[in-house]
Amino acid sequence: MTSAGTTGAPILKILGFDSWTGGAHHYQRLLGAFRDRGMELTLVHLGSWGGDVGRPARETLGELRARDISSYARKGFRDVLRTDNPSAVVFLSTDTFAHRAFNRYCRAAGIPTLNLFHGLVSVQAVDGGSVYKVNLLSQLAFVGSRIGKALRNVWPTYALSLLRTGATLREWMRFGQDIVGLTLGRFPVKSAADARTTRCCVYVSADVPYAVGKYGFAPQDVTPVGNPDLARFGLTADLLGAHLGDAAQEHADVMYVDTGLVFAGRVFSSLGDFVDHLAATRDALGAQGKRLVFKPHPDHAKTDSLSRFTEAGIELCSNDEFVPRLRDCCACIAEPSTITLIPALMGLPVFLANYGKLQEQRFGDVLTSYPRARLLRDVRDFGALLAEERGQLDVVQARQWIGQNAGPLPADQMPGRVADVLLQMIRNKA
Repeated sequence: MTSAGTTGAPILKILGFDSWTGGAHHYQRLLGAFRDRGMELTLVHLGSWGGDVGRPARETLGELRARDISSYARKGFRDVLRTDNPSAVVFLSTDTFAHRAFNRYCRAAGIPTLNLFHGLVSVQAVDGGSVYKVNLLSQLAFVGSRIGKALRNVWPTYALSLLRTGATLREWMRFGQDIVGLTLGRFPVKSAADARTTRCCVYVSADVPYAVGKYGFAPQDVTPVGNPDLARFGLTADLLGAHLGDAAQEHADVMYVDTGLVFAGRVFSSLGDFVDHLAATRDALGAQGKRLVFKPHPDHAKTDSLSRFTEAGIELCSNDEFVPRLRDCCACIAEPSTITLIPALMGLPVFLANYGKLQEQRFGDVLTSYPRARLLRDVRDFGALLAEERGQLDVVQARQWIGQNAGPLPADQMPGRVADVLLQMIRNKA
């Protein structure tokens, strides 16, 4: 599972496994730390199955080498493992059938695997209820757009992995149950056993109980490694709690943080429906002397939807502008997104969107426990709630929350912490 480098030292081959190249940046940030520790990372993806068609079978994304499953002679998962013979495999998620199948083959081959969370899960309500209200028509459209891929590739591949790895009757039954549940937009509280990897890395300690309960990890097998969003958006240590003073009180801007519900067939029936929601929010804030600034989910950039917002007169905020614009905001209105942690860590008041079609949306403990968080059930009440929150502000409690949820610091050392977990896994196997 090693090869000789230019200096003669052995190189550990690490595979990243994903359904497409859209999450490549999560792997790209690891390259330097991996290289420093004698590890070589390559992304293997399933883009040609339908999620990322038209890409070269082999390419380099920045410095990350990427291979589509079609580049392998037999185009099968066992062929990948036989050809690359990796020392370990890194997943960004493991609940999909394809990822579970690959994890099964890794287990059978004795290859250590790591589930590297690519977001902060505990911003969502993960206590067993529905996180979002499912819009039936949008959900059916979402499923319909993927049914061909499921029938051609995903379900046969998973079924074959069950057969080849000696699955139990219970595992076959779970296969059928998951097909029905996921079609209806119902996500199981506890993942299937074959979704559990050898180890797990989470951003912050708040996600450890979730990983233990969801996947059945032992607590010692889940490691907080830091929140890379802090480094990605330029949130430096001096900005933690920066808004806990009085400086933000007279700012007119209100940042709206989106989590891309419309792309998952949830809550909103269409993009136009979501644009109308934002326009109504903008108008209600404007009547109170405030100005809406919209931070779109990255999925919007993959379509022509951004133009729909600008045509509707909604001001957009890019990734590069996010933290600078937050410094000039009086508050944030948020859906349950990982990056909602950024304004909270800066000490801004965070209003959890619970109005209009979002009235049934639920939020996780990380956000609801933030001392400056308030449920926003009617945007027309924003000004009054903001004034009330300022009057009740407990700076000591807010700083304690920030200290508990910033994660291991400095955040830019997150890749090195991940690499160290992998090295430990590989050594323990040896």
